[in-house]
Amino acid sequence: MIILGIDPGLRKTGYGFLRKSGGDFTLIKAGVIKLDTKSSTHDRLFQLFTELNSLVKEIKPSCMVIEKVFIGKNARSAFLIGEARAACIITALSYSIAVYEYATRAVKQGIAGYGDANKEALQRMVKMILNINNELEEDASDALALAIFHGNISYGMRI
Repeated sequence: MIILGIDPGLRKTGYGFLRKSGGDFTLIKAGVIKLDTKSSTHDRLFQLFTELNSLVKEIKPSCMVIEKVFIGKNARSAFLIGEARAACIITALSYSIAVYEYATRAVKQGIAGYGDANKEALQRMVKMILNINNELEEDASDALALAIFHGNISYGMRI
């Protein structure tokens, strides 16, 4: 099974493709789609859709895992992330790819062992699980954490 994790945003969207085989994960590809922040929101959404579409066509994931919307202190940010999520979800559904969503806190709990883990702790665990020695962008790391979390719970396994 190939799992695509997505950390959505309208400035940058992290992605990570993992192959899950038995209890093992293999990193296929991870990175960040950097959007033109000088463009309109509509143009950025289209750029996100287009670039993600290209990646999905190339790698053909079995499913997509995306963060649930969290409305904190800034409702405007939550709405913008919601729009980025929509572009990602539409991309997946246009290829009949199942979409799953998880709360960030649950993913942090499942990967790092506590729901309030900071980004650095989560990234360390992702790199350890995937045996990554080189640099990994923060948004790509978050996307990979989502993919690992889904891969573990979809098989009833815990880290």
